[in-house]
Amino acid sequence: MPETQYSVRLLVGAGFVDYLGSGLFLALSAVYFTQHAGLPAWQVGAGLGLGGSLALLCSAPVGRLADRLGTRRVLVALHLARAAGTAGYMVVGGWPSFLAAACLVTVADQGIVTLTQALAAELAGAGRRERVMAHYRTVANLAISAGGLLGGVLTASGTRDSFQVVLLANAAAYVVVAALLLTLRTAPRASPPDGLEKPSPPGDLERPSPWRNPRLLTLAGLDTLLQLWQPVLNLGFPLWLALQEPALRPWIGPLYAINTVLCVLLQFPAARLTATPEAARRRQAAGAVLLAAACLGYWAGWFAAATVLLTLGELLAVSAAWTLSYALAPAEGRAEHLAVFGMGRSFSRYVLGPILVTGLLQFLGGPSWAVLAGLFVAAAAATLAWRPPATWPGG
Repeated sequence: MPETQYSVRLLVGAGFVDYLGSGLFLALSAVYFTQHAGLPAWQVGAGLGLGGSLALLCSAPVGRLADRLGTRRVLVALHLARAAGTAGYMVVGGWPSFLAAACLVTVADQGIVTLTQALAAELAGAGRRERVMAHYRTVANLAISAGGLLGGVLTASGTRDSFQVVLLANAAAYVVVAALLLTLRTAPRASPPDGLEKPSPPGDLERPSPWRNPRLLTLAGLDTLLQLWQPVLNLGFPLWLALQEPALRPWIGPLYAINTVLCVLLQFPAARLTATPEAARRRQAAGAVLLAAACLGYWAGWFAAATVLLTLGELLAVSAAWTLSYALAPAEGRAEHLAVFGMGRSFSRYVLGPILVTGLLQFLGGPSWAVLAGLFVAAAAATLAWRPPATWPGG
C-alpha cells in the first residue's frame, strides 16, 4: 500500500542519515580521543570495551521494553540518547566522562540495530521484511562510506575545533533520525473483539521468553561464530597484510572498497537467496564455507580473491540471519527475541572477535587462519545438523 511504501522509504532514508553520521564519527574517533581529548589509547580501548559489555547486558531488557511500549517510541529515545552521548564527547575531560559517554552511545547503538530490524518487520510484514533490511543495509553501506570520506575532508586541518564541528554534525544527524522516525505510522496492535477481552496475567506469564527457546539460542550461538567475519575484515586481514607484506599496505583501502562495492551490488540477490527459513539455513552453511575459504586465501596471500570470498560469505550470513531470526521470533515478543539473537553478533564483534583474531595472529601466525577456517566449517556443519521447528513462530 502507498502508506506502507512511504513508511519503508522513510525508514531507509533515516538509515542513510544515521549511517552518514556514523561514518563521520568513524573517520575521526581514534585521533580525536587520543590527540585532542588527551586520553591514552588503553583508556579509549577499555572504555569502549566496558561500553560494549554493558550494551550486551542491556540488549534483552531494551528489547522487552520495546515490546511493551512500542518499537518506534523506544527507537526514537535511543537515537536521542546516542545524540546526547555523541555531543558529550565534545566536553570529555578525562576517562570517567569518556566512559559515561561511551557507555551511553554503545548501549544505544546496540539497541538501535535490533529495534530497526523489529520496526522493519512491523512496517513491511512477512514476505517483505528481509527485502527492506537488504535495502536498508545497502543504503547504510553507501552512507557510511560517504560519511567517512566527508569526515576525512572536514577534519583535514587537524584542529580540535574542526573535530568538534564533525562531532556536533554527527549528534545532529541522530536528532534528525529521531525526528524522521516520529513521523512514521506503524500498524496499531490488534485487540480482541468486544466481550472477548481477557485479564492480563501477572508478570510475563503469557509472553514467550527467548531464553527458553533452545532453537533460537542455538542459532544465535552459530551466528556468533559466523559474525567473526567482521573482526577478520576489520582487524585480521589488515594486520596480516601489514605484517607479512608491508609493501602491500596501500592496498588495504582498495580491498575495503571491493568489500563495500560488492555489498552494495549483491545485498539484494543475497536476500533473495535466503527468502525462506529452509533456504536461509542452507545458505548460512554455504556462507560459512565461503568464510572458511577466505581465511585460507588470506593465509596463502591471495588477498583480493580472499576478500571477495569473505564478502560473499558475509552477505549470505547476514541475510540468512535476518530470515532465521524473524522466523523464530513470535510477533508478541519480537523485539526481545531479536535482541537476544543479536547479542551473539555483538559479542563476536566487540569481545570474542578482537581477542580471538588478534591473539591467534600474535601467537600462532599463519596457522591462525586454519583455526579460523575450522571454526567456520564447524559452524557450517552445525547449521546443517540443526533441526528446524515443525512450524516457525515468526511466520
